[in-house]
Amino acid sequence: MTKDTLKTFISKYYLGGTIESVKLTVDKSAKTLKTNALTDDKSVLLSVVKNNFEELDSAEIGINDTSKLLKLLNVLGDNIKGNYDLVNEKMTSITFSDDKTDVQYVTADLSVIPSAPPLKKTPPFNVEIPLDAEFISKFVSSKSALADVDTFTLTMNKKGKLEMIIGYSSINSNRIKLAVNAVEGKDVVSKNINFNANHLKEILVANKDCTNANLKVSDAGLASVQFVCDDIISEYYLVEVKSID
Repeated sequence: MTKDTLKTFISKYYLGGTIESVKLTVDKSAKTLKTNALTDDKSVLLSVVKNNFEELDSAEIGINDTSKLLKLLNVLGDNIKGNYDLVNEKMTSITFSDDKTDVQYVTADLSVIPSAPPLKKTPPFNVEIPLDAEFISKFVSSKSALADVDTFTLTMNKKGKLEMIIGYSSINSNRIKLAVNAVEGKDVVSKNINFNANHLKEILVANKDCTNANLKVSDAGLASVQFVCDDIISEYYLVEVKSID
């Protein structure tokens, strides 16, 4: 396998350090590597699947320190191999190697890895916002400009047009208003809806290599976005954050 491919998969759940602990599932027969995870604040549920993955045997792998794993992978060249290290048929570590170097990552017992619940049912989505390169760049730079702001809000302006505001408040505040080109007929919210801006920023950064994704939003308080990049499919669900105003 290539190191960059594995790191790309990791980046889509790691979200810049947001999620450190996950269970990775390798299915040799299905040729998949996948994970499901939930952020500590329980506001984002995600799923990442790498198809056409044949480099490791079927296993469930406990990762409790993703940042350490990434640092170890950085030592290696681009073409790497992976092997499980077992004691009494129980996985204790994974050894990754290139032609000259071996690195060993100690795996975690699966019982200490937080489990991500399955999504029971999705409500109908009444807003769809295309996430093109221009919008992604604008959102990321806007969130960086307001580093201390934690939420973005979808709201209708006085002209009845949908707007996205980073730093929205009922009182005077530092804020950035972003124009959105929502899909016709999917461009109205019945109330102000807030979501975690930090998480969306990291999701967009981790998937900046993807195109043709839409941010879908429901008045019920759920947002969804799916990215398809080559053989990797990453899907995220953001739960509404209640306003503190």
